[in-house]
Amino acid sequence: MRKNLFFTILLVLVTFSTSACLTLSEEQKKEYGLLESAVTFSSDKVIGEYGDAIPDDFDSNKFLWLVKDKIPEDYYGALKKHTLHVSPKGSYYLLTTYDGKKLILFDYSCTTEVDGPVLLEIEKYDLNHLELYDKCK
Repeated sequence: MRKNLFFTILLVLVTFSTSACLTLSEEQKKEYGLLESAVTFSSDKVIGEYGDAIPDDFDSNKFLWLVKDKIPEDYYGALKKHTLHVSPKGSYYLLTTYDGKKLILFDYSCTTEVDGPVLLEIEKYDLNHLELYDKCK
């Protein structure tokens, strides 16, 4: 009887912890989707402001300042939640997004969708050579 009780409790705990992980994973996917949308939407706003002449001194601070009042608050919040780096490339820019020190997303602004959803497909990308994914050259 004790053995059955132990296994029942163990089964309940394993089931509970597994379902909690799935919920967390779904929440992370939702937040990541919001971040992807924010990056894509913001790119459109930056291109609308500068066209094909991204200033050489364009950086993450200028990026956030420019898009702050031009994108929905939840998009802006998703961007602010992460560390962003912007590298101007003349007529476009590269935006890299980090969670701590971990690269989770990169995007070349000349494309309509996020170029590197790293968090979803890390094995797909050579993170030391992001230029391999530059379709803007």
